[in-house]
Amino acid sequence: MGEYWRDVKPFLKERRQRHVEKMGTNASRNITKLGFPFTEYPENKQFTIETPKGIVDYWGTTGTWIFRKSRKRGKGLHSLKKCL
Repeated sequence: MGEYWRDVKPFLKERRQRHVEKMGTNASRNITKLGFPFTEYPENKQFTIETPKGIVDYWGTTGTWIFRKSRKRGKGLHSLKKCL
């Protein structure tokens, strides 16, 4: 069983890395469509979005967003857009 996981580990690691890159690219594109200025942190696919309601931290890999001041949180850009 140990040999199996040693053989599969590189494949799983590569697949996860491709997924993270894809989610980060899609998030960047969708945040640009929102029209607010933002800062991207490419090492962890995190974004800081400056909105009229305050600064929002957004994680591109999970879709989680949190307002810094009020600590209001949610998932997905659609729900963020609805909140704004």
